[in-house]
Amino acid sequence: MINLGSAEIGDLRVGASQVARVYLGEDIIWQPNFDSLPAAIYFSAAGNDDTGAGTQAAPFKTLKMANAVARAGKTLYFRGGDTFTGTLLARPGCVYNSYGTGKATISSGNSEAILLDNADSAQVRRLIAQGSGTTVNGTHGIRAINSHSEGIQIDDVVIDSCEVRGYGRNGIFATVANYPSGLTGLQITNNIVEDCTQNDERGHTGGIIVAAEEADFWGLATYPASHRDVVVTGNTVRRCKGKRDAPNHVGSGIIVAQTEGGLVENNLAEDCGENSTNQAGPVGIWAWDAIGVVIRKNTVLRQRSARSDGGGFDLDGGCKDCVLEYNFSMGCTGPGIIIFSFDDTAYPANKLLDYSNNVARYNLSVRDGQTVRSEFGMFIGTMRPVASDFQNIRVYNNTIVVDTVAAFSPTCLSIQTFGGVDFSHATGVIANNIFLQKGAGLLCDVRTTAMLIHGNCFHSVQGTAMRSFGFDWDSVDQWISASGNQEFLHGTHTIFVDNPQLVNDSGSTPADFRPADASPLYGVGMDINSEFGIARPTEDFLGNALPATHVFFTPGAMEPATPLPNLLTSPNVLNTGWELNDIDLISGLPGMFGGTSAQNIRVDAEGAAVGQLRTFTAGTEKIFRRGGFVKPAADVIDAVIGNRRSNEADYWWTWFDIVAGELDNADAWGAYLDSVPRYRMQKRPNGFWLIMHEMKIPSTWTQDKFWAQPSVPHPVRGGINDGLGRGLIHDGFFEFRVG
Repeated sequence: MINLGSAEIGDLRVGASQVARVYLGEDIIWQPNFDSLPAAIYFSAAGNDDTGAGTQAAPFKTLKMANAVARAGKTLYFRGGDTFTGTLLARPGCVYNSYGTGKATISSGNSEAILLDNADSAQVRRLIAQGSGTTVNGTHGIRAINSHSEGIQIDDVVIDSCEVRGYGRNGIFATVANYPSGLTGLQITNNIVEDCTQNDERGHTGGIIVAAEEADFWGLATYPASHRDVVVTGNTVRRCKGKRDAPNHVGSGIIVAQTEGGLVENNLAEDCGENSTNQAGPVGIWAWDAIGVVIRKNTVLRQRSARSDGGGFDLDGGCKDCVLEYNFSMGCTGPGIIIFSFDDTAYPANKLLDYSNNVARYNLSVRDGQTVRSEFGMFIGTMRPVASDFQNIRVYNNTIVVDTVAAFSPTCLSIQTFGGVDFSHATGVIANNIFLQKGAGLLCDVRTTAMLIHGNCFHSVQGTAMRSFGFDWDSVDQWISASGNQEFLHGTHTIFVDNPQLVNDSGSTPADFRPADASPLYGVGMDINSEFGIARPTEDFLGNALPATHVFFTPGAMEPATPLPNLLTSPNVLNTGWELNDIDLISGLPGMFGGTSAQNIRVDAEGAAVGQLRTFTAGTEKIFRRGGFVKPAADVIDAVIGNRRSNEADYWWTWFDIVAGELDNADAWGAYLDSVPRYRMQKRPNGFWLIMHEMKIPSTWTQDKFWAQPSVPHPVRGGINDGLGRGLIHDGFFEFRVG
């Protein structure tokens, strides 16, 4: 097209004679009928720019003609299976697509295939971008850029269902030339990017990148976000290996940066980063210098780096209000999950926003951490010496499984700093995760007391150590003490150390890492909403519903297919199947979630209690987990749960202070002395507490009795007079067999 100032020329004359055609060199750039072409303009390798009419019957031939005839509102169709040479210059408001069978190929040699420069509302769909080769071509495959010098946003650019191969820089690149311009509503969807990034000397390369750092407009504390409301979904990135000896990270799968608001979902990145040698390594899919970016339901396989990083997923420096959820990584050289804030103090002070309010939840990492510099399943840390950094980080319900692979034995969980940075300012919660160590590496290496670590499953098949501040501990009690009472809350352990009994912890599909139906993991997790004010999502990794009325919580990214059965008779209504001693049972009280599900075991006499006789088959030792959901009525302080034989020669009583929220004490006698005491006390909604303990039942026994009662503090069991409505309000009791 030809413009006069900002106006497009529709008619051009020499004297009274209309100009038939204008050339730039040998290229047609204007002729009178360009404005009157149909809404759909067709191109074919068998077409003719001189005699064609742009119809399907009489198509045009070249990209040069396509660049000349494009007008807002037009759709340009390229015949599938044909090859068009050169660079397609996408215009605002135009749609570019293939027609017929298959996709059209744009063969761009050493140049870019498609350039969307200030191309508001342009759409590029179902085209193949083919470069001269990843080690030969020195450009991007498809580039969307806002080159305005003013603060103008380019809206609603779409790059969909394209294939990009053989480019030395990024496969698909969205960027800016100036500040504060950018892209809003950008959609990069359902594309395949393969064999790119191996000819870029500066680094910062990946299969798909949305950023502004190339123009040095990074650091959201200095430059507010260039891009907004970005969508990157359904893409596949393969073999973007990067260039050796580049001065920065090369060969990532997908990066979103300098962005506020974004969704990165259902993408696959595999076999990238192999040539990365810089200490700042690539990651499969990650965000940095970003606000409100959600990375979910993606897969990263075999991400590589010869040095640092090389992990599956990462929320890196300058991220705020970002989320990693429902992602799967496997076989990466670096950690499956990275939560990290890098040091920006070499640049203008506080160039990055403080790293805060970021979440990693319901992710699965399998056999990651296969290199000496990044031997971790999950890494949480900082090297940014800013006291207001690393705040309110929430890491929960992830499943991290590591094993010795070749010569590498990764640490399952590492929390540490670099460069002497003090980590005491960090705040956050790490809860309800599974850390399963199958190899010879450490189970964990924790170097902070500031973040809260509770309700996690830490299990090492080979019995490897838990490290705290450089010291290795084989005893859980020693590690808890050395770590500043991590995994210890309400006077009880919150840690679970037994084998979580996954379906197949050597498997390769996500469903293999679901807890088996008989897994003892069921119910030992924390209610993170009641304990820490963290709202849970509505589904687990596999899409199973997580009802808001859950009362039993399982660590890890997936719920068991079948919950452990509650073996008690009528556990929520004590009127039937229970022995009621010296009580008045008052029903219809508000339960944990309102309603009328709770009952008051109201004291009628000093020995007030409820019990249920339990029977079982002799021949094998059994482990039972017993407890209930309770809160005090009137001035009652303790709740007691217990077990005893009918002759009272064998008993175990556990006192819980349900006013202060602490384990009070426990007494055992007879055969119960052989049990290893395990207690849990956790908050539940509406002032209720979960109280429970585990015990072994000898193989010769065929019965004992479950017992619960309101009580004064230890050592007296019961000891409460009637009156004032004293009692114990319950919203259900339970018994699970866990061994």
